[in-house]
Amino acid sequence: MKSRYKKHLKRMSKRSPIISFSQTDIHHKGSVLIEDELSTFSQHMKLDPEETYSATYTSKKEEMISNLYFFVDNYLMCGGHTHIFLLVPLTNGFYQVIEKENISEWVNAYWKKEDPNNQRDWRYMDEDINDLFDYMINQFNKHVKKKKSVYLQ
Repeated sequence: MKSRYKKHLKRMSKRSPIISFSQTDIHHKGSVLIEDELSTFSQHMKLDPEETYSATYTSKKEEMISNLYFFVDNYLMCGGHTHIFLLVPLTNGFYQVIEKENISEWVNAYWKKEDPNNQRDWRYMDEDINDLFDYMINQFNKHVKKKKSVYLQ
């Protein structure tokens, strides 16, 4: 792969928001964190070209995106976490928490709105988590910094 493509992938990674999970309520929406504080989260991930195995630029970019989607889906479905966060990079290694959701509160609010009589069918059991997944991915896509090209489509 050409060095300009490698530079572009590194720039994408540097500007990428971070989706993180925690088992406790550790940070508040609007908090500014330094890079070292990312270890306070149980799990976190951003677009990372080092976690890909493809050889071409386009394949690496798609693989970075799918890795992030699988990460979010995996930890929402079976991670045992109670909170999900979206952090946006600021300057010089600082991050700001712009989204924070309590997973159980999200689930309860979702079902109160969608099924107020509590007559759920087992076929729709994961709709609440799917809705939270869609919301977080949309927020992630919204906050990806774009310069020359659109990263996520």
